[in-house]
Amino acid sequence: MTMTTILARASAASRAAWLLAGVEFFFSLGWVVYVIFLPELLARGGVDKRHLPWLLAADQLLFALADWAIGVAVDRARAALRRIGAMLVLLAAVSAVAMLLLPWLASAPPLFLLATAVWVAASAALRAPPYVLLSRHAARAAMPRFAGIQLLGLAVASALAPYLAIVLKGVDPALPFAFSALAVAVTALALVAVERSLPPPQPVAVAVDVDGGRRAQAAGWSVLLLIALLFAFGQQVHTAINSAAQFRRLADPALLPWLLPVFWAGFSIGLLAVGRLVRARGALAVLQGSAAGGALALGCAALAGSLAVLLPSQFIAGALWGCILCTSIGIAAERGDPLQSGRHTGALMATLAVAAMSRLSLAAAGGGTGALLEWLPVAVWVAALALLLRLPRV
Repeated sequence: MTMTTILARASAASRAAWLLAGVEFFFSLGWVVYVIFLPELLARGGVDKRHLPWLLAADQLLFALADWAIGVAVDRARAALRRIGAMLVLLAAVSAVAMLLLPWLASAPPLFLLATAVWVAASAALRAPPYVLLSRHAARAAMPRFAGIQLLGLAVASALAPYLAIVLKGVDPALPFAFSALAVAVTALALVAVERSLPPPQPVAVAVDVDGGRRAQAAGWSVLLLIALLFAFGQQVHTAINSAAQFRRLADPALLPWLLPVFWAGFSIGLLAVGRLVRARGALAVLQGSAAGGALALGCAALAGSLAVLLPSQFIAGALWGCILCTSIGIAAERGDPLQSGRHTGALMATLAVAAMSRLSLAAAGGGTGALLEWLPVAVWVAALALLLRLPRV
């Protein structure tokens, strides 16, 4: 492959990553809108609000199952040398219609729950497949950088969440749900545009594997997914439970919409910086260093006695979480079977969903004391680091 061809492919992958960042943004924004208005929609149907965390946990379980199923479907389509854009747009359209109907079905709980399940399952088409499309066009070593660009959409949507909760207060849910559904349907067309910019799927020659090699690969993947689960669970507990409590302890609660996005501002910086770090040090070294620094930053946030300490701790923890997430995707690309990129990416997305489900279940069950929850993210990140230090380099 000539240098001109390599540069052309890298440029195309970069354009695709920025386009897919828009898909990630509108998908994440739709989830934010759903979470903001879900209590009101449940109240319309006479559903007790104590069921809210369990419903959100069930949504995450559906995400996990759908992520895995979509990943397997993508691999099968690739094995048959078929493009997948049409299937993804169809699923996105189903997701958009289901989301559009949610406010209108709120008064009929069975129909509302059915539409919610359809929306969650179908929208999995916007989670793992974009990373698979990107991995087919990008060099494996470049995946952390391109994943970082794509995840900027998630970062922006997460940073906007506290402001949206204020801006949308008192608004009829039908309007933001309609806008979110339309945005998801339109941006799903970006998946087709990305896929058409890629060369047609080509058969991949893979050496015959022996049973011992397959068992070793399966064991390695189990460890990687456990590490990802620990990281994601710690991040979920920190951002969804601990951050607000830490800021309330040191600042006026009215300032929370301005303080909570600090973590996601750091996350954005980490996403933009991770590519250079990986090129200089390698994905595994960056992941290990980010895990150690992240655990330290989370510990500083738990011990902070002033905003002067808490704000930089939150920012650094966010930046290192960005590095962790991107390098995890990069390591998945490095160590995964090229014929099963969809399965592996779907498994990683499913693991993130299981982490969110675990955090929601913990909150719903009223588990843990304040001190325990404060240090839980630090403990699980240290445990993940211990496992990481035992991973062999490739």
